[in-house]
Amino acid sequence: MQSVNTGLSRLVIGGLVFLTCAGISHAAERSEEPLVKVVDGIVLPRRPVADAVTEAMDFLKKADGAYVPGRMDGELAGYFESAFVNADGTRTDRKLAYPARQHAYFIFTFLRYYAYCGEREWLHRARDLADWNIAHSTPPDAVYANVPYSTWQNGKPGGGRDADAIEPDKAAFLGSGYLAVYEATAESKYLEAARKVAETLASQQREDGSWPFRVVPEDAKILQDLGGAPVFLVEFFERMVRYEDKPAYRRARERALKYMLQTHVEKNVWGTYHEDVRAKDDHYLSAEPMCFTADYLFRQAKVHPEYVEMARRILGRLEERLVHTEGHAAAPAPGVAEQAGFDHIMPGHTARYCLALANAYAATRDAQVRARALSGMHALTFMQAPTGLFGTFFHTVRENAPKKVRPNWYSQHLYTVCHVLEAMPCLPELAPDGQDHIVGTRVCVRDVRYAPGEVQFETIAPSTTTLKLAFVPKVVRLGQQELRAVNELAGGDGVGWSFDPATKLLTIRHDAGRVTVSTSAQ
Repeated sequence: MQSVNTGLSRLVIGGLVFLTCAGISHAAERSEEPLVKVVDGIVLPRRPVADAVTEAMDFLKKADGAYVPGRMDGELAGYFESAFVNADGTRTDRKLAYPARQHAYFIFTFLRYYAYCGEREWLHRARDLADWNIAHSTPPDAVYANVPYSTWQNGKPGGGRDADAIEPDKAAFLGSGYLAVYEATAESKYLEAARKVAETLASQQREDGSWPFRVVPEDAKILQDLGGAPVFLVEFFERMVRYEDKPAYRRARERALKYMLQTHVEKNVWGTYHEDVRAKDDHYLSAEPMCFTADYLFRQAKVHPEYVEMARRILGRLEERLVHTEGHAAAPAPGVAEQAGFDHIMPGHTARYCLALANAYAATRDAQVRARALSGMHALTFMQAPTGLFGTFFHTVRENAPKKVRPNWYSQHLYTVCHVLEAMPCLPELAPDGQDHIVGTRVCVRDVRYAPGEVQFETIAPSTTTLKLAFVPKVVRLGQQELRAVNELAGGDGVGWSFDPATKLLTIRHDAGRVTVSTSAQ
């Protein structure tokens, strides 16, 4: 990787060294000690990653105002209609948001954190975001009917680079968010909202498996053809088939998958991705769709071993251009720049790349991949301000770049939390020892309850759920049925559970219903 100027300054107070970068101050224990410590090839965190996640979620509440999660009849939190947040956590006056993509992300973050901690506030926040977007969808008589808007400005749909258009790939991403809220609440209106998105998108898919990147919903006029993340559409239709196994959904998924593999893997064609970016050339690289695509392929490796090499090819191209292990305050850990024309290392993009590495490790058991993934996840603690904010602009890669005061985004903050939580089943070191947490689930859990020596949750569909526990489980039940303990759940069918005393991970494969994990056989 290229060597670049750090752009860092040092301030010594009372024998402590404070490293300042992009408005974030970091403290080392003593001036004679290195700012970054590396042990066995792994960059160590400044403090536990789980503590950073907890403080990040507390930070989010600072722009709530009078918003009460679960109530939509009054003031709403800052992230509903603004993509931006002040460094101290207060809301900004800039009324510009990107709901289809960013609200989907926030929904997944809130639901994963609800599963992790059991606090129902986060479930309410996810449901509120889904309700807001359902109420602010495209008109039912539009060609692209009942889908979310990708840009929302000054209280109205559209604006910015999207103009009057929506982005179908982002609509699919929020469609998956609706399904996640359906799983977590069992409320049919969220399944119906997802169904409407699926019907529209399936009807508008082109013969080559693609959709236009920017299209006017009312008349389907194409403003920009190439771009987006087809992986969102692949995954959305996979999830829809779980609840409504329609031939049209299966066909849409298969054609979208074929298009994704041909376009992204074989041709290395990506185009524009972000809502606020003008049209780019075919081979323009953005970290977000590349990492999402590679991560999906790694997760499918048990069924499709050939996907591992495909995913590696994508990450290799990313690493050549956008991954940096020198010159920034967390080096030699990897830091990921957002896109080829915007070389700023950000925590959310770094976390997403490391999530892909974590799933690569799960597929290959490559120790070097694991070390790189952990180093990058630990680097996130260098990107967090004392307020709890994961600062958007951690480091500018280009030398002599003009200095500008840039805003902080809710997205980079919450992306970071989301991907740390997602990576915990593959990297259990990220979850705290001596505590009980649900750290992974195929189907979003509902009615989560934590008690000493016991965890309970429910799913509306068969799932595989992973927990990190402070206790050794003696019994796992689905309803009144006691599930069998098995040596391994890596392959095969059927229900059962397996506990690894070294990692404290409990993996349960179970049918729909209420699951109870307990130290007691009673």
